[in-house]
Amino acid sequence: MRKRILCVLLAAGLIIVGAGMAQAAGFNIYEAGARATALGGAFTATADDGSAIFYNAAGLSFQSGSSINLNLMPVNPRFKFQEATTMNGEGAFEEVEHKSYLVPGLYYTNNSGGKVAFGVGVYAPFGLGVEWMNPETFVGGQVSYDVEIKTVYVTPAVSYKITDNLALAVGLDVAEQDLSLEKYTPHPQQGQNALDTHIKGTSDLNITPSFGLMFRPDDKLSIGVMYHHEKTMNYEDGEVTLANVDPGTVDDPSWSDQLLAGLGGSDQTISSELNLPYILSLGVAYQMTPQLRGEFNYVHFGWSTFASLDMDFTEDALDQVIHFDYEDAWQIRFGLDYAAIPDRLNIMAGYVHDTTPQPLASVSPLLPDSDRDDYSIGIQVKEGKWDFTAAYMAVLADARTNIENGQPANHDSAYPVGSYKSMAHIFGAGIGYRF
Repeated sequence: MRKRILCVLLAAGLIIVGAGMAQAAGFNIYEAGARATALGGAFTATADDGSAIFYNAAGLSFQSGSSINLNLMPVNPRFKFQEATTMNGEGAFEEVEHKSYLVPGLYYTNNSGGKVAFGVGVYAPFGLGVEWMNPETFVGGQVSYDVEIKTVYVTPAVSYKITDNLALAVGLDVAEQDLSLEKYTPHPQQGQNALDTHIKGTSDLNITPSFGLMFRPDDKLSIGVMYHHEKTMNYEDGEVTLANVDPGTVDDPSWSDQLLAGLGGSDQTISSELNLPYILSLGVAYQMTPQLRGEFNYVHFGWSTFASLDMDFTEDALDQVIHFDYEDAWQIRFGLDYAAIPDRLNIMAGYVHDTTPQPLASVSPLLPDSDRDDYSIGIQVKEGKWDFTAAYMAVLADARTNIENGQPANHDSAYPVGSYKSMAHIFGAGIGYRF
């Protein structure tokens, strides 16, 4: 029964969450709640609503009663690519489809006033999606013209209040991931697009621990620590469909037909695994005045586990390894929370500096990542047992080129050479009820 409930929660999360919203280091999504998003994600030492399940479950020990929090964060990403100048003049210009994706944050918490508090949350801390317009002519189509990764966590957590000022939390991150990749497979001798390759799969369930710690020595200072362990998402017997780019006719089969026949047909399977990093956040919050609270977080991602994506097809000739060679990355996050009308109206703002884990050689249409600066604002209105939150975050990424010392950083000819630009608008809406 418990496994069935977890599967239902994961399925519900996967239905809600889209891809295309990789807005933090690599393809991490740090927007797990509207209030936290308004504070720039600087929430590890505050963690005063249901999203504490992600940001720091030890915060449950300093909440009171029971609560339900429902959050939706629509994300609007924009990617553009300008191919480097060619011998014939200006290179191709490409951009992604304009889409909006919903990121969920659904939580239940309970603190009856004893030593133990608990809760459960559904959220999506990792996601990726980049769908380029005009796939038939896109210069990077042999790497990817449409990719989606959707990862949903269901986390039950328990927090124990060791003393009046100190709490320790333990949780289990139960995750499932959907992966979809569409690309063109070139002819082995001729180089041009031969097969339209569609890859789709759902990972096995993965369970890893998470931890939280919160220390509040007085009514002004709060110190928090959050940790979510790294994961390996395993895929077995994913679906692969190969379609002829040039199907030919019955009387005159094309070279694409012949290639497909030699590979054993259009239906294949694939096995692979994808590694997700650990997340470690250290936070300090201070009540500077009766109405103004500030928080600083340092967040570290263990992205060095994300080295490659090894795709093992039924037909060995299709096997492929995509090298990423990510490095560990960090963020700094600041948040200000001003109680304009105490217990009624809060105004929030935040700032994030986010460093990329992606080396220049793996910058590609699959994920053109770069350093970012994020700016956020938000308000929260409280009315009795209800609270309503609205947030907005602008994600401004540095432009990045995959040319190094005048040469392509990646020597694979399938990787287009040029400059990438990106930005995103993130909106947040949250409703909370305490009972």
